[in-house]
Amino acid sequence: MTHFMNATLPTSTTLDLIRPEPPALPAGITELDAARITRAIAAAKSETTRGVYAQVWGHWERWCARRGTTALPGDALALAAYLTERAEDGRAISTLDMSCTVIRHVHRMTGTDDPVASEAVRQVRRGLVRTYGAAPRRLARPLTVAEIRQIVAPIDRSTPIGTRDAAIILLGYASALRRGELVGLTLTDIEHKPAGLLLHIRQSKTDRDGHGQQVAVAHGQHALTDPVAALNAWRAARGETPGALFTRIWASTVSLQPLSGHVVARMLRSRAEAAGLDGTRITAHSLRAGHATAAAMAGVPLNRIAAQTRHKDLTVLVNRYIRPLEALATTSSRDLGL
Repeated sequence: MTHFMNATLPTSTTLDLIRPEPPALPAGITELDAARITRAIAAAKSETTRGVYAQVWGHWERWCARRGTTALPGDALALAAYLTERAEDGRAISTLDMSCTVIRHVHRMTGTDDPVASEAVRQVRRGLVRTYGAAPRRLARPLTVAEIRQIVAPIDRSTPIGTRDAAIILLGYASALRRGELVGLTLTDIEHKPAGLLLHIRQSKTDRDGHGQQVAVAHGQHALTDPVAALNAWRAARGETPGALFTRIWASTVSLQPLSGHVVARMLRSRAEAAGLDGTRITAHSLRAGHATAAAMAGVPLNRIAAQTRHKDLTVLVNRYIRPLEALATTSSRDLGL
């Protein structure tokens, strides 16, 4: 079974060297069975997750190579040194947790002792949380509706790239989709209704098994910021060839190559800065966070916001979006006469 688990390992020169040759199959198991098992195990993690794992593992490998120690099997004290160094360099606790998750995964899948499970590493991680705190240090800044207008107003929608960018920004804000969901949409995922659009999300962060979710987007009240009209304009420019909804543009030629989430993040920051905004904390998540914040400011009930954003943990909505607004509304500092 260990051989089949190789399908879950990130791409790595070191791992390629230790992957065992396929053993003889047990009695009754055919090559077709083996292929099916391998595909099923590989599908346990999405392509995006496998890419992240490969990046994280590669960083650990390179650090170990510089220190003259082995990445696999990893040494517990080496891992403790790695974590403390990264924390001192300003990496968030969530980033260190991801490193431990990937390192643990690779060791478990290769049947080697897991350094993450050592008492030394457990104590180091606990100490780092107490020293640096577990809260994210740089949350994406939620964009207001006024800022969305400011961003899309100067966009030249007579060009394919302007049409596409306006559609991404307005649909992303109105739908509150995660960036991976937004770039994962295909033409067949868009269903037009008299009241607006239904977006069919085939798989998402909170739907790992791919049961599917639906997200509604209503017609906008203003021509400048109507997400349905902006999407229709982009579809006219893109054409109806099956494939990804949002695609790359080379010069002025629309391709069928899907966008990545990183392209969306860079585009939004660039468009925001071009409109005169500080782009330091503007990411693709600023659209989703902005929707939740604007809805909360407008008095939309928490259950309706959660239905749109599909948050399973309502404390995230409350702590990140509702309580900060309530704190600003009720702070006694406004009555001090300063």
